Amino acid sequence: MDRGRQGLRCLAFAAALCLAYIAGYLQGGALCPQLATWARSPQDLAETSAIPLAREEESVQSDDVAPVDDSPGTTQPPMPIDDKPMRSGKGCSQYEGVSFPLDGWPEEVRAKEGVSIYGTGWAQRRLREHQFPGSCAGKSFVEHGMFRSGIGSNFHISAAVLAMALNEGSIYLWPEDDTENPWTHGDKKSLVDCPGGKAVSSYQCYLKPPSSCKGSGGSRFTGVKRERGKLELKSTELIPRMFKELLKCSGYHSRYWVKWWRAQAVAFLLRPSDATREELAAFRRQSLVGTMQAGVLGSYVRHGDKYYEATEYPFQDYLQIFGWILGTAEVKRCAGSEALLAPFQWQLPKLRSVRRLYLGSDDANVLQEALSSFRNLIYMNVSRLSKRMSLMKVQRRLGPKQMVMESLLNLQLLMESDAFVCTWSSNWCRLVDEMRLTVGMKAEHLSLEVNKHCPRFNWVHGGGADTPDFR
Repeated sequence: MDRGRQGLRCLAFAAALCLAYIAGYLQGGALCPQLATWARSPQDLAETSAIPLAREEESVQSDDVAPVDDSPGTTQPPMPIDDKPMRSGKGCSQYEGVSFPLDGWPEEVRAKEGVSIYGTGWAQRRLREHQFPGSCAGKSFVEHGMFRSGIGSNFHISAAVLAMALNEGSIYLWPEDDTENPWTHGDKKSLVDCPGGKAVSSYQCYLKPPSSCKGSGGSRFTGVKRERGKLELKSTELIPRMFKELLKCSGYHSRYWVKWWRAQAVAFLLRPSDATREELAAFRRQSLVGTMQAGVLGSYVRHGDKYYEATEYPFQDYLQIFGWILGTAEVKRCAGSEALLAPFQWQLPKLRSVRRLYLGSDDANVLQEALSSFRNLIYMNVSRLSKRMSLMKVQRRLGPKQMVMESLLNLQLLMESDAFVCTWSSNWCRLVDEMRLTVGMKAEHLSLEVNKHCPRFNWVHGGGADTPDFR
């Protein structure tokens, strides 16, 4: 994307903050990033020191010890972990080597002996302590309803509202009357058939509740629009203050802190309920073509109506990157391409011996191209509509529940994949990456953005430079 388009997006954002989907693009401390080059050259990136990562102990939730019905469970105390401190500052060690629960996801999404981004276990435990207090008496609340946008956009907006609630000392809730949520309402505003037979209008239709408390007044937002109360979302307060000391210990550049927080918020909020997990398992048996295994390269090709917002790359550009990663093609248009793969050399032998691709896409033509050009292809056998159809029109055609279940299964399969290629201009792609960096414990795994010439890092390997996932 050229600087002119980026500048127009900045102006549009500042003038129309009330447009909720833009909140998913908010950058900490400023309405828009500086209009500068997105990333350094591969040579510059190779010279930067690697951003430190924290090893977390795998801990599986037990439903038998849940503090409330369908809520996060307690975990066993963390075992000693070989986890080097990121900084020698006072108190930094408390953030390292803390376990956290899978909480709704199957074990397969986690990398064996993997690592999450710094402080994930500690942050996830603090979120659970805040949102699931011993008593709800005397607590204040912030209710957050969704608006008509994609799931990725919804949850990135939720990160901003959750941060505000934490900074105010309030409990974040989904309202019981989430009437604008497009993913829980079908024709004529009728509720979808939630997994387990529930009749719920919020994301709790599919996911575990964000709190053990029930709301009783307080502020309320729909997207970023204030519906009730006096609280306001501020672009300078997108990171909870309770995590500022942790982030100082992390070694991450401050421009990446909002990205770290979004990943923590998504990991906490996106926890499938037991009923959803059962339906996902059945849906997987019914729709998945091919077999997932160690060494799978995962990718999502976001076309659809994203064409009107950002650069769309043809599938041939993805194929070139797949071939480059898997050792079946040379990179002719990317000087210094070796530097881009340098952090992931340990993965390449397995990826290249398996040579298996899991592909998700909203474009039926992409699947046809992939089937004709990729021998070991894994995909979901589901309906795909016109490439240029708007998201809400697709929702009406396929039905909101079908789209949510496809999205959750797609997310699960991409979390299981050992490497990931996507476009950071997509909220959905960034959400997948965030889940891989936290719950999936794949912060050291290959994750690149497709580009016409050279693929680009996500922020974890950005070395402090502006990265394509600036939003």
